[in-house]
Amino acid sequence: MKAFKILLLVSILATGITSCQQYGKEYKLDKKHNVYYKGDGVDEALVKKLANYLKEQEYFQDSIESTVQLIKVKDTFTLNFVVDASKITSGYDNKFLLFGAYISENVFNKAPVTIQLTNNKLEPFKNLGYAKPISDYDK
Repeated sequence: MKAFKILLLVSILATGITSCQQYGKEYKLDKKHNVYYKGDGVDEALVKKLANYLKEQEYFQDSIESTVQLIKVKDTFTLNFVVDASKITSGYDNKFLLFGAYISENVFNKAPVTIQLTNNKLEPFKNLGYAKPISDYDK
């Protein structure tokens, strides 16, 4: 019986570790704000730059817990923003795309960025598409 309890505990821990790893590595800016990241060429320095930018732009607010996921495939960054789908109103799509344009310009050196809105399990429910760098809007 004791062996069964130990086996059960180990399997629960392994499942928890596996589910966290599917999100990527975690960078915690502070107690309420974190960024999960994965992909070739994505390191903690870049994620720290992103997290600090999100804080400077007040996306990461002291009173609200927030999670963002950064995934890089080839030369494109995908930003997954965890949001409450019931609070998304018309116009938010454009605001997130504009925010992505600024992030592309200021954090990723104008690299391509796609924006997705996700639930709290980082499962996308809305792909907003490509956010071109803000300097490209005048072209």
